[in-house]
Parts: sequence; C-alpha cells; structure tokens
Amino acid sequence: MHDREVPVLGPAERRRAARHLLLDGFGLAAQERLAASRVVVVGAGGLGSPVLQYLAAAGVGTLGIIDDDVVEASNLQRQVLHSVAEVGRAKTASAADVLRGLAPDVEVIAHSERLTRDNAEVILGGYHLVVDGSDTFETRYAVSDAAASLGLPVVWGTVLGWDGQVSVFWSAAPEGRGITYPDVFGPQPPEGESCATVGVLSPACGVVGSTMAVEAVKVLTGTGDPALGRLLAYDARTSGWDTIELAPATSDPAAVLTAEAVQAAEIVEGTALAPAPAAADPAAVPGVLVLDVGLRPGAVPGAVFARLEDLAAGNFPPELLDHPVDEPVVVVCERGLRSRGAEQLLRAEGWHDVTSRAILG
Repeated sequence: MHDREVPVLGPAERRRAARHLLLDGFGLAAQERLAASRVVVVGAGGLGSPVLQYLAAAGVGTLGIIDDDVVEASNLQRQVLHSVAEVGRAKTASAADVLRGLAPDVEVIAHSERLTRDNAEVILGGYHLVVDGSDTFETRYAVSDAAASLGLPVVWGTVLGWDGQVSVFWSAAPEGRGITYPDVFGPQPPEGESCATVGVLSPACGVVGSTMAVEAVKVLTGTGDPALGRLLAYDARTSGWDTIELAPATSDPAAVLTAEAVQAAEIVEGTALAPAPAAADPAAVPGVLVLDVGLRPGAVPGAVFARLEDLAAGNFPPELLDHPVDEPVVVVCERGLRSRGAEQLLRAEGWHDVTSRAILG
C-alpha cells in the first residue's frame, strides 16, 4: 500500500494539512499518500457519515460512496452527513455535496446502486481500500469476498443498540496476518436484528465511525498500528473498549470440519474431544465447560455453542453465565481463530481458567 507514486502537495494543500504535517510519526510523506489514495465507503448512513467526512477532511484524494437509499427523516437522528432539506434525495448525492463543500479538492464518485455479489468486484476494483459500514450480512459478505479476490484491505465496523465493533480485514496482509470477515464470523447467517428493530444510540455511530476513519488513515499511510488481527469492541454504556486478539487464518482455506478431525482433536492435555462417546460430553471432564465458537453449530458433541459476534456484544449463553469463573472453560473452533478471540474476551470478562484449541490441525 505504500510504494506507489504520490503527487507532491502544493502550498495550499500543505496549509490545509498543517496539523497532520506537525504530527509526530505522520508528516508530509503520509499526507501525500492520503492525497494519492482512492477509498470507497459502503453506506452513507450512521457509520458512513463520520467516515466520509473525516476522510475527506483528512485529505484522501478520491472517495467513492456506495448507497442505493434516499434520505429519510428517521435517518437524521444519527446520519449527520444529511440534513432536513435533503429528505427524499439520494444519499449519495446529499453526501457528495457535503464532501465537496468540506474539501473541494476531493474527487467524489457516487455509486447510487446496491452492492451485490454480481457487481462488487467491478465497483471495488478501482480503489485502494474499502470501508464497510453496511448493515446487512448479505452486503458484508459480498464486500468481503470481492475484497479478498482483489486483495484489498477492508476497514469494517458495525453498531447496534449501545454496542459497536471495528476491525481491519485483509486477505493479502503481509507477514501471514491475512484475516477476512468470514474467518472471524463464519459463514453468512440469516439476517438478524437491525437499528430499525432494536434502536441505536446516535453518538455511538460517531464513535465507531470515527474509529473506522482512524483505521483507514493508518492503513493508507503506514502509520500507527492498524486493528489487523484485532477486534475492537465498544460499549457506549461504559464508554469502554475491549480488544479481542484474532489469530491468523490457516494456510489451507479449503479445510473443512470433519468427524475424523473432531475425534482426533485434543481439548484438554491428554484428553481427546470425541474419540469415544463418553469423551464427547464435556461432563466427562469434571468441571470443564466446552464452548464451541466454530463455523457449524452442533459440530462438537456436548459443547455449548456461541457466535463470537454475540460474545463480543456481551450476549453470553446461560450455561456460561452459570459456570463458576474459577472453573475451566475450553473454547474450540476449527482453526483456532475465533476460539483465541473468545478466550481473550472471556478472560477480560472475569473467567480465570480459559484455554482455546483448534479442532483442525
């Protein structure tokens, strides 16, 4: 991301970016990288609003906006890019006008269409980085698959109710750190709750969206430490952030869960998970709770299943809540990616004896 030719900023652009040029560890070279960057933002709503405004203000040279919706009055509670006067207008057009007024030198490209698996690669292919602020699983997985195919980094974020999450996914990341959205959250699930059904705290969108903009700037400029291999979980009730460490994906993305692999996997030193019926039940190891955060519910006999996304949101299964904090918890998944993240989260929540295991070698 950091070796392409970049234009030299003129005096006016340098004056505008003066606070960046004074910033320790940033400077002129990073600002010129921003000016040469092409970023596309999926969604001009609650998260896209702060992302687009901050990236335009920061000096990103080209900003694409993907959204097929129009501004509605109910959007204005959190989608601060738009105003009352824009109700009924296409969000891409409303957003483009605001961005051009904020940063006249930015090139704004409006993609007034829904991103799908059929058009995702064509749309994303002209950019250096994708910021995904979409609110459906269908769009998130379409973005992830297309970006992985193109080798593009994705800054992803979500917010629902009081809670938000941010991470950086990049299939082509250096040093074997390639992680994609499905690596963490598994295969595409059915659509679930949304802001329209459970609500959302307006300023939480600003907190999460601004964090996404920070991550995008770091990836584009090579400054700081982007949240690649980490899931940042925000709780607006406490204004606290938790960091869940994510392991790199396996070098064999085609690996699938098999009964033989489950039977051969060890979850406790010297104890096989399911070589015989008695060992398949977590009760066979007294005091141990086996928590499965893998791709397929029910794949590990006797384990309690939970999705990592739910755990990060603070939604714990009753069996875990009833489990004493000083009793062993063994978290398992196919490759150790989600289980390692869940281990970090549970330790932060107060369980003392937590270990994680991959059930595929």
